[in-house]
Amino acid sequence: MKATINCFLPFSRLEETIQTVKELRASALVDTIYLLASPITNVCIPGCELISVEKMQSTQAMRAIAEHSDKAYTLVYTKRTALRLGMFALERMVQVMEMTQAGMVYADHYQQMNGVQKPAPVIDYQPGSLRDDFDFGSVLLFNANTFKEAIKDTEEEYQYAGLYDLRLKTSQKSRLVYINEYLYTEVESDKRKSGEKQFDYVDPKNRQVQIEMEQACTEHLKAIGGYLYPNFCPVDFSSHTFEYEASVIIPVRNRIRTIKDAVCSALNQQTTFPFNVIVIDNHSTDGTCEALRELSSDKRLIHVIPERDDLGIGGCWNVGIHHEKCGKFAVQLDSDDVYKDEHTLQIMVNAFYEQNCAMVIGTYMMTDFNMNEIAPGIIDHKEWTPDNGRNNALRINGLGAPRAFYTPILREINVPNTSYGEDYALGLRISHDYQIGRVYDVVYLCRRWEGNSDAALPVEKVNRNNLYKDRLRTWELEQRILQQKTTLENFQQEIEQLFQKQTLSWELAKENYRTLEQYKKQKRDLSKWIGKTLIEAGAFLNPKRILSATAQTDTASVHSRPCFLCQKNRPQEQEFLSYKNYQILVNPYPVFKHHFTIADKEHRPQSIAGYFDDMIEFTDIMREYFLMYNGPECGASAPDHAHFQACTKEEYMAGISYDLSNDCTDLIDDDQLQINYVCAPASLINVQADSKETMSKTFHLIYDILSADSNGKEPMMNILAWYGSECTKDFLGDNYEDELETATRYPYKCCIFLRSKHRPDCYFAKGNEQILISPAIAEMNGIFPIVREEDMEKLTSEKVYDIYQEISISKEKLQEITERIKAAL
Repeated sequence: MKATINCFLPFSRLEETIQTVKELRASALVDTIYLLASPITNVCIPGCELISVEKMQSTQAMRAIAEHSDKAYTLVYTKRTALRLGMFALERMVQVMEMTQAGMVYADHYQQMNGVQKPAPVIDYQPGSLRDDFDFGSVLLFNANTFKEAIKDTEEEYQYAGLYDLRLKTSQKSRLVYINEYLYTEVESDKRKSGEKQFDYVDPKNRQVQIEMEQACTEHLKAIGGYLYPNFCPVDFSSHTFEYEASVIIPVRNRIRTIKDAVCSALNQQTTFPFNVIVIDNHSTDGTCEALRELSSDKRLIHVIPERDDLGIGGCWNVGIHHEKCGKFAVQLDSDDVYKDEHTLQIMVNAFYEQNCAMVIGTYMMTDFNMNEIAPGIIDHKEWTPDNGRNNALRINGLGAPRAFYTPILREINVPNTSYGEDYALGLRISHDYQIGRVYDVVYLCRRWEGNSDAALPVEKVNRNNLYKDRLRTWELEQRILQQKTTLENFQQEIEQLFQKQTLSWELAKENYRTLEQYKKQKRDLSKWIGKTLIEAGAFLNPKRILSATAQTDTASVHSRPCFLCQKNRPQEQEFLSYKNYQILVNPYPVFKHHFTIADKEHRPQSIAGYFDDMIEFTDIMREYFLMYNGPECGASAPDHAHFQACTKEEYMAGISYDLSNDCTDLIDDDQLQINYVCAPASLINVQADSKETMSKTFHLIYDILSADSNGKEPMMNILAWYGSECTKDFLGDNYEDELETATRYPYKCCIFLRSKHRPDCYFAKGNEQILISPAIAEMNGIFPIVREEDMEKLTSEKVYDIYQEISISKEKLQEITERIKAAL
């Protein structure tokens, strides 16, 4: 049997490591075994090689594993205790891997604890299985190529989230397949009960870990279309009237030991508004009902016994919120717990108005039955941020307590009729549209005792609970991805509608686009072979562009004029579409038949370093368009305001065809990336990538190399970027599908024109020698709008070639830069 597996395991105690190595060596499939150990480890185990890593879970460790994965499969063992493999376990995992073409497989197993072996089944992985503590077991078998592709997409260097980030990226590329067969035995060293483990992720000592996990999850959501930007629906608190401002909702069944404490802590609240306490007694049989009757002298207490006998905690909540006496805000109190003091209810209700939110979540403290603080202490969920909380909610297993809701919205949604995860389901559902407010002062005491429903659950119940929450996440993700797809389709239509509206109703735009059309009919073709280089260019008269062509872009001139891209300074007739932090505008002084400016909503300097990823995102959502960027010192007429431009692909961009030149040289060509460069007529680098991540990583590497020679300024460049084919479906007709297929391998593309100066000498010449050419992205792509009629005859093919050579970096400099790029990649 051919050896096809490289194995990687953390070095621990010598005896246990030797035992694990012995188990792995028993399989003929195993080739090299690598021990991941700290740099100070000095150990020699026959048949093993040592790899130095700082942390097993780090990106550094994942890169080291990828570098040494020269066989078909990569096995990662994550525990430091001894492993015992079942009969033909690895053979079975490889068999399933080949049958399913999975990126990773994992399996049920046994755990040995205190000398006792017990089953440790796991669950199916699904898109919503985003918890960083998802239990795969300790034996993970990867397709080595998928593993290496995933690590190539990793830009961040995580100390704690490396393995988590890698499995998320693996799930983007291939399936993670669960084998529901018991294939091995691991020694379990964590002997805590389930109820003691569930708060690990909020333990303050794990804060840095959580920051990294959130970052990795957020990037994953962006990659799969499941990320939500911080745009929220406002809440109108005056839309409904209520007799009570708030109701404390307490579902209960058989809590004779705690129910009085809970109800009294609610009735003792001091508020500036009327409130009541609605207890839904789900047919208690232990005296809870009688205890509630003893408190019934307080008329604010409403004791409800449902007619139905099929209600979980969520169903009891529905009874409470639909009660005629329910207040404007419904505030949670579990029958085991109490409010911290008499101010909790006022604080929670105030938060709704202060933060304009549909749900508020407070901070609680873990206590024993007698309300003495116990570990991990205060649970504040400060990982929740207003901008990213609803995205991070897909990673964590709970949102906090107490939870309070704006009743009209809760009545529209209703609560799932379950006794586990109903609160989490509501948090996901509400946060999809509305802001969730947070209270970071302790307002709630969560009592842990042997009677808690989650104190010590069997593994089967834990798995059922986790499977349910994973499904909730999957449903939420599916909704997000579908909505984003629909939104983008509508967005394309809205862009076209904006153009049609502006060119019909805005007289300035209407006249200038009509005039442009007439001028383009008289376009001069300047295409010509000059030596071994093909010039592809055309010139047309466009005097409306004279302000742009002659604009003074020095700092003093820019600061002396109002910014024409700021909304307050734009013509009243100029409308826009909003997308994230941008406004899409019809350019009233066009060079192209459909010419848009995409401006930052804020007045920030023109820069590509922090905006390139946005530019590539625009190519993804505007797939029928070219996206264009002019650097602040090489063509941007508004160097003080960040912006892109866009035009439809019906425009012919000669820059795309520069690779026809004999001066075109291939630099990189692999499954993820293709780079070539051209020295003539202009100096440029062509980049084609398989993903936004690859494109981003490659561009920023190139940018850093260019920046080393730019004395702290942005390197002089113009950029053209697009998605898929460079031609529209209408342009290609029946050939569109074939052309699109060839573009599928590297759908993300950009041309980077490298400049040495802004304007050519002919711009500053006197008399008949002067030609007012101020090259920007249009000119670099062979489109020359001429602002003076007398310059039309002066611009020849030879002059175009000379201008390109003059304003571009030299052939020698380009070759030096590309050598550095090749070395860095």
